[in-house]
Amino acid sequence: MSALILSLPVIWVWFTFAGPGYYAEFNDIKKSLEEMEGVSLIDAWGHEDLTFEHIGAEIEVAEKGLVRFTELSSSSFTSNPKICLEKIGPYHFTYRGNGYIGVNNIETNKPMISEFMGSSIDVGKDGWFAGFFSFQIHSVQDVIQRYDEICEVISQWPIFPKEQNFISPDGVEMWISVKKVK
Repeated sequence: MSALILSLPVIWVWFTFAGPGYYAEFNDIKKSLEEMEGVSLIDAWGHEDLTFEHIGAEIEVAEKGLVRFTELSSSSFTSNPKICLEKIGPYHFTYRGNGYIGVNNIETNKPMISEFMGSSIDVGKDGWFAGFFSFQIHSVQDVIQRYDEICEVISQWPIFPKEQNFISPDGVEMWISVKKVK
């Protein structure tokens, strides 16, 4: 009996940080993608830390093309204000900006203006890039269902190195473009 009691913390640590519990959300995301009709899971990944985080996946939508998602969570399949795309169809994203993005001076706690760049755009209802679409995107399924409409909007964006300037809803100045690949 005492051996069982002594082994419980070891089993809990293994399950939570190395065993199936550690990868539970990742496995749920993969399963959700694999079960979607008309979708083939190409690849899935994440970052190992205290939790398995920064989960991404690349899928192929039948008769459409590829979509690469970043920052996926289990709620990305129900309703999530954050839906991040790195690629859809032939379009890879690139943006840069200048403004307050939540970084404060460690000594004064005053907001700092930052220069930044990225390749994954948040098209969810609260995302910086949501305003480009005449519809809201709440889930992975919305991206799949509106694949052609999303590509149509993005096809109007300038091809890198040309850029289009815009101001995000929270006042951050950005420049966007796409890299088109075959």
